[in-house]
Amino acid sequence: MVGLRCLPLFAILLAGSAAAQMPVPTAVFPFELADTSGEVASPGHDARIALATDQLARKLEQSGRYRPVDLTPLAPKVAATAPRYSCGGCWLDVARESGAELAVLASVHKVSTLISTMDIRVADLRTGQYVAHVQGQIRGDTDAAWLRGVDFLVDERLLRQSP
Repeated sequence: MVGLRCLPLFAILLAGSAAAQMPVPTAVFPFELADTSGEVASPGHDARIALATDQLARKLEQSGRYRPVDLTPLAPKVAATAPRYSCGGCWLDVARESGAELAVLASVHKVSTLISTMDIRVADLRTGQYVAHVQGQIRGDTDAAWLRGVDFLVDERLLRQSP
């Protein structure tokens, strides 16, 4: 009889720990490029931005911590928030409207074809505050360099510090 009374408490504890590990709905905004290199713009940047954004969302989802929400229905509103890296939180309402609890903002600051800085920030939409920020240098302005940057920053930095 004692075992039967403990079973509901065990079930509650088990359910609580499973809920704590559920992926958090996350608005993953498209990468943005701040190009201060003075070089001729590369025609491949739009495709590279989409490729890096897809990789970022995929890596976050594979971690089991995040569940990217679909921002496609809000595409005009997402576009209107650009550039997010300097708009003072103009993206918050769009992220909240998506049903997300977190937002991920990513940018690349291209200094030259050889050197760029990649930033990934995670914001808690309840408070509007950043809860994680990772940054690193990438070498080369190629698809491979951007993808390596995303992989490294997510695997080696973000997942080691984020909520």
